[in-house]
Amino acid sequence: MNILHVIAGLDARTGGPATALVGLATAQSQAGLRVAVIAGSRRGDDPSPAESLRAQGVRVDVIGPVSGPLARHPAIAGILQKRIAGVDVVHIHSLWEEIQHQAAKSARKAAIPYIFRPCGMLDPWSLRQSRWKKKLYLAWRLRRDINAAAAIHFTADIERDLTQPLGLKAPSIVEPNGVDLREFENPPTPGSFRDRYPISKGRKLVLFMSRLHHKKGLDKLIPAFARLRDRSAVLAIAGPDPDGYQKIVEKMIADARIEDRVFFTGMLWREQRVAALADSDLFVLPSYQENFGVVVIEALAAGTPVVISDQVNLYPDILAAQVGGVTPMDIDRLATEMDRWLGNDEMRKATTIKAKEFARERYDWRNIADRWRGHYERIADRAMKDGLTRFSR
Repeated sequence: MNILHVIAGLDARTGGPATALVGLATAQSQAGLRVAVIAGSRRGDDPSPAESLRAQGVRVDVIGPVSGPLARHPAIAGILQKRIAGVDVVHIHSLWEEIQHQAAKSARKAAIPYIFRPCGMLDPWSLRQSRWKKKLYLAWRLRRDINAAAAIHFTADIERDLTQPLGLKAPSIVEPNGVDLREFENPPTPGSFRDRYPISKGRKLVLFMSRLHHKKGLDKLIPAFARLRDRSAVLAIAGPDPDGYQKIVEKMIADARIEDRVFFTGMLWREQRVAALADSDLFVLPSYQENFGVVVIEALAAGTPVVISDQVNLYPDILAAQVGGVTPMDIDRLATEMDRWLGNDEMRKATTIKAKEFARERYDWRNIADRWRGHYERIADRAMKDGLTRFSR
């Protein structure tokens, strides 16, 4: 089958949607699907994700530099019309930029079925951010684009359920994002991350790894960390800072008087990322809204237990598998849950094996890619039957 993925950008520093798309497209190509990607690009974007995809046999068109709030470029419509002709399914990722609308519009014109992956952007919390702009955009063209889709791709049952009040007409597919588990089969030498900074062996290491943004709950994590019983514990904050939020976090740290126990690593790549996850005693992500949270699964794949908020849509699975803790968006409750895990070495050790098994059984990209083949075949068959029915009339 010929599958075309469309997204506003591939730079991993922009967040989870790009990372998930690269993982999915790579796995699908390795599973034997013919995969292409069209992506926008802003000035300064990292070209390596596109290069990585091309090395896997994925055709990648990068259009840019795009500009403005809708990330527009005069070549978007023409390239999409050319590439969509002849594909079986178009898989559109994210919602609010020009490229998604043009992809849906071109697919309808060519009678090609398309799927939208909203990436949590239709959750109530997300819709409250820039509320009126999003409400107007939905009414202007996005609702029509989604309602005409062959399916909406949700990555968790909770994401699907939170979207129901919008009354969207397209059927849903719930299929999680995944992890390339091969990265974790031969991890870096234990202690390599600690040695780099350095962190003495006896100190507990708590890891936050995500984009630095208010949404990620650092305003809860910093004061909660300051209240831990273990005053020797260290907090590593890893991730890109595209909007300058680190300065706000640094003030939180200074106000809490824990400057000597918190450090920033910036964006970690490949082996460094895996080393940080594997060397940590606990991974924490207290987000206000998290559609999926691939890094949570990566932490588990490294054998590290997690503490997340109940606004991370993965939380029911984490609780059911007993591979981490879940808390509301409350500083005291977060501190208590972190204390519970950091203070129980046996519980963390027992969780290591369960966490790796959980990640392997549920979130291996290779298995997810095989399931997507089935989804695409059913969508293409249904579109063909619908077309023949219309023609016969």
